[in-house]
Amino acid sequence: MPLTETIKRKLAELPHKPGVYLMKDRFGTVIYVGKARDLRKRVSSYFQPSRRMGWDLKLQALVEAVHDFDTHIVRSEPEALLLEGRLIKEFQPRYNISFRDDKRFLLLKVNLNDPIPRFTLTRLRTDDGSLYFGPYPNASALRNTLTLVRRQFNLRGCRPLTPTAADYKHCLYAHLKFCTAPCIGNVSREQYLAQVKAACDFLEGQSEEL
Repeated sequence: MPLTETIKRKLAELPHKPGVYLMKDRFGTVIYVGKARDLRKRVSSYFQPSRRMGWDLKLQALVEAVHDFDTHIVRSEPEALLLEGRLIKEFQPRYNISFRDDKRFLLLKVNLNDPIPRFTLTRLRTDDGSLYFGPYPNASALRNTLTLVRRQFNLRGCRPLTPTAADYKHCLYAHLKFCTAPCIGNVSREQYLAQVKAACDFLEGQSEEL
């Protein structure tokens, strides 16, 4: 499909910055959402004929269906990943669904009713009183983002449901000052819960703290 003047203009204006892109069909429907470390390089790659030789049929069909695209610039790859997840959830683009493998996308999960809440990864959403964020299509990028969120908001990464002083002795997070160590009373549960809620606000796009 020949490039429209709109697409040519938008490609020329793309910055070398991280962000999220939304591919649209001729009706203006969002058919694919993706993230990029470099928006200019990533989005332009879809419209370079020399790259199409190795594409599978689904990717070829996606590019043939694209009549326009929009982008959202962010400050970092972790922000791009989180925004990508929110937009996939909002628009349910058909090509994102088509490109899934047999595994479900990952979700972030936290239960504010736990003694000391902890963010974990899961592929299943259950009615257990937890808050869920996602889904996110890139598992490795999400794991890196979770590490950054824990460090930014000083949240625990240890496994015990209720960590104790004995766990603290062997806790790398606490000794590196990545966690405020509620397990030994460095902060109260209420103070720690405020940290968790601040992280939730960030994951929901209500904060730009990361």
